[in-house]
Amino acid sequence: MKNHMGNNHLHNKILTFNPSGEFYFLRGIEAFQKNNLALSKKYLTRAWQFEPNEPVIACQLAIVHSELGEYDRSNEILYKVLHEIEPYMYECHYFLANNYAYIGMYNEAVEHANMYLKLMPNGEYAEDVRELLDIISFEADNLKTSILTMDEPYEEEIITRQEQAKKLLEQGKFDDAIERFNDMIVDFPDYWPAYNNLALAHFYKGEKEEALKIVAKVLDENPGNLHALCNLTVFYYYEGKDYKPLLNSLKKIFPISADHRFKLAVTFVILKQYEEAYAWFKKMLIHDQIDSSFYYWFAYAAYFVGKEQLAEKAWKKLMLVQPEKEGMEPWKHS
Repeated sequence: MKNHMGNNHLHNKILTFNPSGEFYFLRGIEAFQKNNLALSKKYLTRAWQFEPNEPVIACQLAIVHSELGEYDRSNEILYKVLHEIEPYMYECHYFLANNYAYIGMYNEAVEHANMYLKLMPNGEYAEDVRELLDIISFEADNLKTSILTMDEPYEEEIITRQEQAKKLLEQGKFDDAIERFNDMIVDFPDYWPAYNNLALAHFYKGEKEEALKIVAKVLDENPGNLHALCNLTVFYYYEGKDYKPLLNSLKKIFPISADHRFKLAVTFVILKQYEEAYAWFKKMLIHDQIDSSFYYWFAYAAYFVGKEQLAEKAWKKLMLVQPEKEGMEPWKHS
């Protein structure tokens, strides 16, 4: 009887649980690691409400906002950390540099990158910051030599000629495409996209040595040209050469422009590096304007990482604008 009464006594007890900032923080980290950014943001926001003076929670929340493309909010939190919570949280300068780089505010990105290196020359992110500065320098060089800096009459002309030549390339009219790209190179000798597409045309035509020669020229005169690096890696892959060192280099690149991100992601699909490709395509869904070709490659990446339903949705969108691709579904080529 005594034991029976004791059990009833226990059953009538109401146990209360008061979660702490750490409780929500850990769940926010877990959601972040699973790439559930919306849930991570929810938990980390709650954690910061519990512990508003904890800089680690604030910084992690800022990172999530950045991953969601909410750069203004991310920067707002990072500045609050530096100005009000923990002025010695120098990592904030690294995160600010990344945010500014992604939205094309290169001067601000360089300012915070250099500030981090000045304050923490041997810090955890020092090497990443140096790589970011290299990327910004590369992007800036590209902008200086791109059609954006040409006189307005030339800008319209080169866009038109580039699109016409690329269409010939896509249609398999390689001789015509080669002629057009060569003409562009004569008129615009520093316009590297023409060289890169010319290399592709020669490679598709079977003129492998000429393709490699053009890529070598681009990399010699415009070191670090991402399109050329991607092309060279793919050429080596198809030729059975050792492409692994080039692939490892591509995996360390974090391009800023949408065009470069797309080129890198497509290259990863071709090389059957589907996890890397899928990760970049997911970022592009959040940050970039996308066209029909995106859905083709995204469907392949999604399908081969086990996201069959997502792949099917992407393919349906592709069929609305490119019905001629019917029959090329990734699940028919697995």
